[in-house]
Amino acid sequence: MVKAFVFGLTIAIAVGPIAILIINRGLNTGWRSGVMSGIGAALADFTYGIVAFTAGTFLAGFLDMNQQLFVYITSLALFLFGAWMLKGSIKAVQTDRLNPGDTKKTNYLLSTYLLTIINPLTVILFLGFSGQLVSPATGLLNIIALATAIFTGSLIIQLAFASFGATLGRFVSNPSIVRLLNIASSVLIMGFGVAGIM
Repeated sequence: MVKAFVFGLTIAIAVGPIAILIINRGLNTGWRSGVMSGIGAALADFTYGIVAFTAGTFLAGFLDMNQQLFVYITSLALFLFGAWMLKGSIKAVQTDRLNPGDTKKTNYLLSTYLLTIINPLTVILFLGFSGQLVSPATGLLNIIALATAIFTGSLIIQLAFASFGATLGRFVSNPSIVRLLNIASSVLIMGFGVAGIM
């Protein structure tokens, strides 16, 4: 269990596109949206824990055969999402914090869950790690316990990212600075997509 918990902490602590997204949402729309995004990412890690620990061998074979296509598709999805964020950041006259009515349009938990699920790095990490913790004799309850330990470790880090973004949002009240931070985070997410394609 401890090993799974530490794995959950480790995969979440890497500052990748999902971490940037959670910080960005905490900054723009407050702690609650950052937290919902963080929970979405941690739930995706839980899902991968269940899948990797139960069907790791099959999934590994499938990904092996389709690895390049899978990387291209997920990288393109990250790039397009970053471009969508960038378009909104450039067009915005005011931040979401100044337009609280707009925050209800986004399901932060679901959108972050889906973006985390398609992250190819997450897939590779879970498949590699699953072989260290489970064997064909591992029972369902043990698999759920391991995935829950990963979820808990991941959630701690995701909530820290959300809190950091929300705290930053309290100190950075100038809309121009917030807009520049939004543009920078959008470009970073697009960069992750480009790096995956290259």
